[in-house]
Amino acid sequence: MSPDSPSDVDPCSTGPLVQRPGALKEFVEAMPAPVAMLDDDWRIVTHSRAWLEVFRHEGDETHAPISLDRIESTGQAVPEREALPAPTDQRAFFEVFADPEDEWRAAFLRSLEEKGSLRGHERRLFQPDGPTYWVDWEVRPWQTKNGAEQGVLLSVVDRTEERQAKGLRRQVDHRFDKLVGTISEGVLLMDDEGVFRDGNEAAQNILGRPLDEIIGSRFDADIWNGLREDGTPLPNVEFPFWRALIEREAVQNEVMGLYPPDAPPRWIRVNAQPLFRAGQEAPYAVLVSFDDVTDERLKEEALQTSRDLLSSVLSSSLDGIIVFRAIRDANDAIADFECVLVNPQAEKLFESTAEDVVGLRLRESMSRQEEKGLFDAYRTVVNTGEPAEMEIHYDTDGEDAWYQVMAVKVDNGVAVTYRDITDRKKAERQIREQAQLLDKARDAILAHDLDGRIVYWNKSAERLTGWSRNEVVGAQAHDCLYAPNEEDKLRQCHQTMMEKGEWTGELHMRTKDDEERIVESRWSLVRDSTGEPKHVLVINTDITERKRLESQFLRSQRMESLGRLVGGIAHDLGNLLVPITLGVKVLKRRVGDTDDKVDQTLSMIQKSAERGSDMVEQVLAFARGVEGERVALQPELIVEEVEEMTNETFPEDIEVRTRTDTDLRPVVGDATQIQQVLMNLCVNARDAMPDGGTLTVEARNVDFSEREARRNIEAEPGDYVCIEVRDTGTGMPDDVADKIFEPFYTTKEEGEGTGLGLSTAYSIIQSHDGFMDVESEEGKGTTFWIYLPAADEDATVEASSTTNGAPEHERSSFDGDGTRVLVVDDEEFVLESAQQALEAVGYQVQTALDAAAALRVVETQAIDLVITDLRMPEMSGLDLIRRLRDRHPDLPIVAASGVADGRTEEALDAGAQTFLAKPFTAEKLEGALQEVLLASKGTPA
Repeated sequence: MSPDSPSDVDPCSTGPLVQRPGALKEFVEAMPAPVAMLDDDWRIVTHSRAWLEVFRHEGDETHAPISLDRIESTGQAVPEREALPAPTDQRAFFEVFADPEDEWRAAFLRSLEEKGSLRGHERRLFQPDGPTYWVDWEVRPWQTKNGAEQGVLLSVVDRTEERQAKGLRRQVDHRFDKLVGTISEGVLLMDDEGVFRDGNEAAQNILGRPLDEIIGSRFDADIWNGLREDGTPLPNVEFPFWRALIEREAVQNEVMGLYPPDAPPRWIRVNAQPLFRAGQEAPYAVLVSFDDVTDERLKEEALQTSRDLLSSVLSSSLDGIIVFRAIRDANDAIADFECVLVNPQAEKLFESTAEDVVGLRLRESMSRQEEKGLFDAYRTVVNTGEPAEMEIHYDTDGEDAWYQVMAVKVDNGVAVTYRDITDRKKAERQIREQAQLLDKARDAILAHDLDGRIVYWNKSAERLTGWSRNEVVGAQAHDCLYAPNEEDKLRQCHQTMMEKGEWTGELHMRTKDDEERIVESRWSLVRDSTGEPKHVLVINTDITERKRLESQFLRSQRMESLGRLVGGIAHDLGNLLVPITLGVKVLKRRVGDTDDKVDQTLSMIQKSAERGSDMVEQVLAFARGVEGERVALQPELIVEEVEEMTNETFPEDIEVRTRTDTDLRPVVGDATQIQQVLMNLCVNARDAMPDGGTLTVEARNVDFSEREARRNIEAEPGDYVCIEVRDTGTGMPDDVADKIFEPFYTTKEEGEGTGLGLSTAYSIIQSHDGFMDVESEEGKGTTFWIYLPAADEDATVEASSTTNGAPEHERSSFDGDGTRVLVVDDEEFVLESAQQALEAVGYQVQTALDAAAALRVVETQAIDLVITDLRMPEMSGLDLIRRLRDRHPDLPIVAASGVADGRTEEALDAGAQTFLAKPFTAEKLEGALQEVLLASKGTPA
């Protein structure tokens, strides 16, 4: 649609009413805008000065037409005399301007008829055979008040230059697009805001991005991540095209990298040219052209990498490398070789620096190489192009030196590699000697071909497996050495060895007697002289015992950690049981025999508390060991007592067998505790044989050497007595056997066991400086070994009675008779229960929650006896005992704590008269006080 179409005409307000036309003429002539006043005959009545600035150059007195240097569509300026003649007064508008389509006339008539203003944009206004103008226009009607005279006011805004500039720009752009589209360089146009406004197809091909993604993006968008030539990040503000815009100068041939987030980087060589408009200092755009130098960059990088690699190889090579340049005579024959390059290893081999060697000639300065025929060999390599290899022997100061020399042709010369093979030569000379020593090696060494047939078998392999050389040579190694479940691992081992030349790992082997052994196996691929694989050399180190020690060590660590954990828990449980055991006694005294049901309930509570106390003591025994009397004992007597007890109590379908050495050594220990361990193992064996079986208990002397002691992490070299308990029961899997010594772990049904028997047994044997071991197989039974250190020869052996004498008679109740007792404990419920229990039997009780409070009570009040816990925050019970003993040497003191503290002797050494183990009953508490008060013989505190 043309700018002259009616739809581009905007109606405006009506024109002015005038008193007289002369006044309107004066007003028009004074207006600053280009305005002409026309009457109803379309004569130009007058015009403003600005009207002349558009259509003629004012100042010419002759009013001759003046060329306005308009550029027509032909691209040439209008001749001066063909320019628009001066629009003088009273000249008809259509004499000056052509109106072939009657567009202007129609606008004038419509304005008069409708008495309203009309407005339009970029309408053509031209003189016949003269210049053409494009103007924005407005027509406004005018008339006198009586309507005698009328006409229109025509105001214009000259848009000719803009219109022509747009047309010219479209032509230039069209030609530019055609030109840019034909070149192979990428071209982009970036405006002064850093936004890319245009580009060619080559740009998208080089950048690997569609133009739709490039056009409209800013130079600092994610797709424009930059790299410097050295590979470091290039900030966006340092991009060549942005610098050209900011610095207002062209940037030439600058290389940069661009890497989008999802594509490899591209390297481009950039030229950026800022574009300026006439009269403006700041560029309105930057023309960016670039070509793809990625391949060049990659080639340069590859070349540099090759150079660096070559330099690295030469520098790090263990072989000496020398490059010789051929020196030719007048007949182009090789007369000598000159050294041009020496690597560091060659410097070491020849004990010379590169500066000393480079430039030397072989025949002139390297006589020893000449003597060995190397000159002739090098010359042959250069002439034929075939590489040469030889071994050279030097006898230097009585020492043999061997070099393997390899020469290859290079440009007009030869590159020579010198490899010191002196050690290899010595090794080859010693191979036969060393081969004779293989049979004496501790490791089992064998070799088999690629089909698995054994071709070599040393003596250690015989000792490890039980198979003789004659039995296995020629046999398949996989069939006679490894278990079927190792097939997958062996297949992987063979694959790795074929790929990498070696394999190292652990394998499970089977001996001739079907015994499993764990070996650390090292497989190496042996090649023949042509480099083809021929044999597999296998070196097996028996690590069965080491793996067993590792398992023992892990179990020992786990047991130690569990001991610390359950020890702390059991100690706290012991504290919780104290108020129960003491409270039952208090309640019984208060209730008496008045209510049988209450008495029955209290008895049940007391039994439960006592059972809980027993369990706590078992856990604490596991955690910190078991204390007891240590005397020299005869183990065979303990075994006899165990045999008697099992025969009396075990079912008849379980046969009990015992056997002891006649000269069995005595051991140092507690007979009751050792019997407890054996009975626990026997009971477990009975439970593992529900359908009957055989239980065997054997005792024998064993001597542990340094080597044998290393097989068990808890063993020390010396003399031991081993007591073996073996059953033919259901057995245990490995994962169960590894956990049976842990507290509360049991395989029995719920309610049939606490899981503390074996953990307590383990702790008892440890407290006797011994150790235990176990071996079990499902369906074949379980064997426990108990190792106890043998007693010294001069030790006095006591009769091994496990009854611990007559049962201790219950002490008669003791009346406190007003004795003043201070109870110190950091648990309030322990203090309250102890206070109630003691006050119930006549004691006067004071309590303190910590050692500091206890000291204040003793200093301010009369106290006859102190009971203190050993484990308290800030000041411990041991420190309290020492301070009380220093200040009050005759004050009786009872130390109380869980046995897990293991500080009984330390408390007694600090000054306590006796030790009371938690949890304790009211009877034990009263008995301890009675014992201490009687021992003090009434000495006042």
